[in-house]
Amino acid sequence: MLVAALALLSLLGWVFASPVGSSPDDNFHMTSIWCAQGERSGLCETGATPDQRAVLAEVAWTSACYATRPKHSGECDTPMQGMVNTAHGNFAGLYPPVFYATMSVFSGPDVQTSVLWMRVFNSVLAVMLITSVYLLVDVRLRRAMLWSLLLAGIPTGIFLVASVNPSGWAIVSAGTLWVSLVGYFRAPTPARSIALGGLALVSSVMGAGSRGDSAVFVAFGALLAAVVAFERTRLYLLRLALPLVAMAIGAAFYLSSNQVGSALGGEMAGDRPPHVNIVTDLVRTLLNIPKLWVGNFGTQALGWGDVALPAVVWFTTLVLYAGVAFWGLSHARKASTNVAIILAGIALVMVPSVIIVQNGVEVGVLVQPRYVLPLQILFLAMILMSSRRSSMAMTAVQRWIIIVGLSGANSIALYKTFRRYLTGTGYSGFDLDRGIQWWWRDMVLSPNTFWIVGTLAFAGLVYFASTGLTRHAPATVALVGAPR
Repeated sequence: MLVAALALLSLLGWVFASPVGSSPDDNFHMTSIWCAQGERSGLCETGATPDQRAVLAEVAWTSACYATRPKHSGECDTPMQGMVNTAHGNFAGLYPPVFYATMSVFSGPDVQTSVLWMRVFNSVLAVMLITSVYLLVDVRLRRAMLWSLLLAGIPTGIFLVASVNPSGWAIVSAGTLWVSLVGYFRAPTPARSIALGGLALVSSVMGAGSRGDSAVFVAFGALLAAVVAFERTRLYLLRLALPLVAMAIGAAFYLSSNQVGSALGGEMAGDRPPHVNIVTDLVRTLLNIPKLWVGNFGTQALGWGDVALPAVVWFTTLVLYAGVAFWGLSHARKASTNVAIILAGIALVMVPSVIIVQNGVEVGVLVQPRYVLPLQILFLAMILMSSRRSSMAMTAVQRWIIIVGLSGANSIALYKTFRRYLTGTGYSGFDLDRGIQWWWRDMVLSPNTFWIVGTLAFAGLVYFASTGLTRHAPATVALVGAPR
């Protein structure tokens, strides 16, 4: 299980790279987590008004210490103490409840320890789910799942998976649901089919229970899986029941949350735009929609938009994603997979475009790049679904370009995240252990240790994950008990 261990160590580097409240809208998400179980003395109490709750000041206000202030470290100038009133939380059912309810198990009076446990749990959950699916499917599905997650996930995806932001669950669900369902259709034994079906249900609940838009992506991922696995057999029709259940789960969570409803109703900014010119606005949006896609490769700053990354990060990750996608289009595949590619491509363009036009905003305003990351994962996964076991072969040079490029981009992004929060961006030194203004309370290991271990672990992950890509190389990653 070497690859799984390396994946977890890679995520742990990101877990410790930023302080409490550092992922987007964490003041909303953390308040929602602490109040997910209702009123609890000293954690979440009745607020001054019906639409408010009283929560720990560190939960509601920590982000305000440094958010959007890149020269300020992650340290609060004044200690956060006592309870404060806030209306900024999931009190009206804007988001589905599953993510917040699960995270609330770890919430307590020690906010730092609680957040670290949540981040570690999310990292372990992601690795366990991906590894479990990987071990149960064939080599073609493994490659498509791993490389769609790796190539689309740096740097935004890995940052969010190792956070307390519900988008992390949406990303993991997008990468695992479709493959577990396709594997379920193609499983050679009933036992493996049942196991993959169970994992598909877990992935469905994770995705649909995290965000309203992710509930839609769950239904879409199940549809793509049904298209890819299409066969003119009675067994296919019988097994089609599970994707329909996944779609129903997505629909149920979608209808129970108000997030997507407000977006489709043009009310993301609070009020509907006074006038929408559908044709003109749609054309303008379509011409600029790639701005959303490239944002997830690093053009959009991490955190609260205040962890700016150098151009080498987004250039490298974008080129690798686009290059592998273009290369993947040259391989033989079934007609049903081509249909799935077209559907995924249309969704990647039109889903955000329709929402942007409906709300009368510009690309990148309100609709953030991270919202479409699950669609980017699905699009690349469909492209990498080849019909032949040997068609994913690369030269050794191509493989090493991916290893060095992706590992380097991750290392630089991780370093820049550490630097921004440890000292603020005004510090010019290279050594992460010098000039520290913020660090985790009572933490024995230094920032350099986490950065170096995270960097080396991710490089090892990409190295071993790519062993099956070169010509005449072993067909699978060396995981104990992996079926061929």
